[in-house]
Amino acid sequence: MVLLVILTFLSAFLLFQIELITAKLFLPNYGGSYLVWGACIVFFQAILLAGYVFAHAFLQRLGTTLYLKIHLGLLFIPILFFPLRELHLSFGPYNLPLVLDIFWRLTVSIGPVFFVLSTMSLVTQSWLSASFLKERNNPYGLYAVSNLGSFTALLTYPFVFEQFLTNTEQLQIWRILYGVLVLGNLLAWGMIKIDKGRPFHDSRHSEGVRSTTEESKDDLRSFASLRMTKSVLWRWLCLGAAGVVMFLSVTNIITYEVAPVPLLWVIPLGVYLMAFVLNFKKNPWCPSWMVRYIGPIIGLQAMMYFLAQKHFLPVLLVIAFLCCFLFFICMFTQHQLIRSKPSSDAQMTLFYVMISLGGFLGGILTSWIIPLISNTLIEYLVGLLLAAFMMPQGSNGEVYQFKMTGRFHYMVQCVCVVLAASAFCVWPYFIHGYHLWSFVLLWAVVWFSFLGLASDKRFFAAVLAGIILATPLLEPIWRNTHFIIKKRNYYGVYEVYDNKEGIRVLVHGTTLHGIEFTDAARRRVPLGYYSPASAIGSLLIADIFQAQRVGVVGLGAGTLSMYATPSCPIDYYELDGDVKDLASRYFWYLAEAPGEVNVILGDARLSLNKAPEGAYDLLVIDAFSGDAIPTHLVNKDVLKEYRHKLSTRGAVVFHITNRYLNLEPVLAKMADDANAYAAIKDVGDDGINMRSIWCILTWDQERFLKLITQESWLPLEIRPQDQGRLWSDDFSTILPIINMGELAESFKTFKPFTR
Repeated sequence: MVLLVILTFLSAFLLFQIELITAKLFLPNYGGSYLVWGACIVFFQAILLAGYVFAHAFLQRLGTTLYLKIHLGLLFIPILFFPLRELHLSFGPYNLPLVLDIFWRLTVSIGPVFFVLSTMSLVTQSWLSASFLKERNNPYGLYAVSNLGSFTALLTYPFVFEQFLTNTEQLQIWRILYGVLVLGNLLAWGMIKIDKGRPFHDSRHSEGVRSTTEESKDDLRSFASLRMTKSVLWRWLCLGAAGVVMFLSVTNIITYEVAPVPLLWVIPLGVYLMAFVLNFKKNPWCPSWMVRYIGPIIGLQAMMYFLAQKHFLPVLLVIAFLCCFLFFICMFTQHQLIRSKPSSDAQMTLFYVMISLGGFLGGILTSWIIPLISNTLIEYLVGLLLAAFMMPQGSNGEVYQFKMTGRFHYMVQCVCVVLAASAFCVWPYFIHGYHLWSFVLLWAVVWFSFLGLASDKRFFAAVLAGIILATPLLEPIWRNTHFIIKKRNYYGVYEVYDNKEGIRVLVHGTTLHGIEFTDAARRRVPLGYYSPASAIGSLLIADIFQAQRVGVVGLGAGTLSMYATPSCPIDYYELDGDVKDLASRYFWYLAEAPGEVNVILGDARLSLNKAPEGAYDLLVIDAFSGDAIPTHLVNKDVLKEYRHKLSTRGAVVFHITNRYLNLEPVLAKMADDANAYAAIKDVGDDGINMRSIWCILTWDQERFLKLITQESWLPLEIRPQDQGRLWSDDFSTILPIINMGELAESFKTFKPFTR
């Protein structure tokens, strides 16, 4: 039994480790898109489903003994691809949509080994069920072990593997552990014997099952009530989908708010897996109140979606709320799954196949479909709707039910609808900032209104569906903003609107990407991070580097176009074609630039490689002025490529304004490694100028000294506390550069009990 536990744990650990490693390797190829992780998850779920279907079909047809021989052979097949061969995930152009391109590249790289690992949990459970071991009566316990292995992989990756090891070193350790897994399976084959006289997967005929007691009769009656009907299969499918949609949607919100990095990927997925561990372990644990009050909990979750858009709560508090609610919903769905599991082990593999199929479909919905049909992160509310459909209905005591009939019942439901509508529609009209008692009142109204609505599951689901349909109308109310256009693609949500000060704004997620005056007289004035008072604005005006051509990575609203001159054209490198469309249609900078401006679409690193050597006197890297950090654009390897594109006396300028991450240590180490001079300039907010931080790297000492003495730039050097491994294409980690002071400051200014 111990050996099977180890094999189950190790296989799940390896499964999720390779997920995180490959997803991180893929992230730079797609501009740091927050949906890369979601797209990878869909692939992993598809292969997991294929592995489950394969194991289920062959176990049912061949039985455990014969299938184990096939299983041992399968373990050696991936060695012909990966892990024996190198894992090549090089940069390259792609012609397919982002999610399909990721799917294809993962299939031809780690597809075989992931497929084999995906079958392991079912194999070990079937192995245990068919063995002579005393624990064979409850093989579902190994599923909890599998999820614990996955959870351990998630927890250790950002804090251990990513923190101290390069990608190459991580893959090497992974190869060694896979070899240990293969040897462990061979050892288990020789040690754990199969009970050939036992009917395949039928726990009711196994030793120790009480067939004559009243409890056994209850178990058989329970099994009779859970025959493999369409309704049971549908329930497994929807419960599997609901949990996946919820954890992926929370991941989208969190990574969209902060940064798309493994550290933040693992939090929602870890919550999801922990719920599986708690519900599928030998003695399942799920507090009854989580199930009894799931209706109002879902209501509060729906409200949290809109509250997060007000941005008056500290981001860590929002993440904590989202993850807490995610835990509740996952505990509910996993509890319903374990309660509805088949009594006969003969249907155990089908049970897992349906859960996996639901997870795969949920991933497709969240990562592939909704981003194309919705301009909001509405998948969060869709996940709640799926969970609402699975709420128990009846007199089982699991859901709070009012004992009401007739007109009084409908009157109460109508009152609850009115209360819910007032919370979602009226409250944001009057409350534009945090106020303690209005906040408490809001949550109380939502709690009691959804508590009443939960007495009728269908009515409850209808109200949620109404909220989803009304979301495009509700979001402007909560944001107190009228959008000129709102567009979503695989790189995020773009919003263009005019504020009360007569300024047009381009926002990408929670990050401002450009502003301009709406009146014709002032629309040529560069604003925001790029005003004449900013570090980059004053640098271009002073023309210390006597630039004859400037390259800019990241278009935004095209504000820097105002610094182009007839003798100094500007080339923009932009990954997302929709950004070019928005900048051209809704902003004047590109159209009224005083000099030549070119926009080159595609990944900046690939496109820059096509530019002539020494093409630019200044290269401005502005692709991470928000909170997402494309690490392939800020490391020692890409810096060498930048230098080749610079003239002899040129410089690279990085825009490093960021709320949560401090890139100064990264750039200081890069400059030291490249023997470059580094300087930094932080200009505060003064009306038309927004606070921005810029860092410049140059190999020209004369111009560096001019920056220091004439333009108020400050030398950037490595501080003693910033010692650590230099970022490269093979290594990056955000843990050391998290701006804890900024996160703490949001709590200092947040006074929950005084307003």
